[in-house]
Amino acid sequence: MHRPRVALLLLATALAPPVLGDERAEERRRTIAVTGRGEEKATPDRALLSFAVETTAGRATEAAVENARRSAAVIAALKSALGSDGTVGTTHYTIEPRYESARPGETREPRITGYVARNEVQVECGRIEKVGGLLDAATAAGANSVRGLQFSFAKEDELLRAALEKAGADARAQAESVARGLGVRLKGVLSAATSIRPIPVRFAAMEAAATREVATPIEPGEGTVSASLQVTYEIE
Repeated sequence: MHRPRVALLLLATALAPPVLGDERAEERRRTIAVTGRGEEKATPDRALLSFAVETTAGRATEAAVENARRSAAVIAALKSALGSDGTVGTTHYTIEPRYESARPGETREPRITGYVARNEVQVECGRIEKVGGLLDAATAAGANSVRGLQFSFAKEDELLRAALEKAGADARAQAESVARGLGVRLKGVLSAATSIRPIPVRFAAMEAAATREVATPIEPGEGTVSASLQVTYEIE
């Protein structure tokens, strides 16, 4: 019996040589990188104040009722002192148990001895001259903690833009100085990245000042808005 012959055909794939472009590689760009800085100083004209009313009692409901009474008095006093020059609002409210810690060597679980209710109120004020009166009004009405006082600027956007312009001019001046020193010329900007940092002005002596019998003096001082600009220039 005649068996059919099986022919194995080997197909050879011809690989064409790669197409070569210009043998000269594109020259790598030469650059100068600098960081320009700019600042704008101004007197703050806005304030953000935070107060807290904290009450304790043997039962959670008792702590909450007393806290509500005192918090209402604080909010009413703040709104009266503030008038139409800002806003008052609650930012945080908690009721938590207070524990008696176990003595050294004891293995029992901590025992609840009472409850603490805490109501935190925030005030935004558009007139700096009212800040001292707000501090006095809140503490006199029952606020037993002044959580913070921070000043800012109503026209912060304008200050930021001015600081950025100064940072850009500083970056350009630096790059031109470097280029002259190296004997090259600036060709153009390849990249730029900004970093903006408004520096708030804080009042550090709030707790002590709030207990004085005289009106609390507040002096915001001077605030600064800083900007930096990282610029990469191509040179020729």
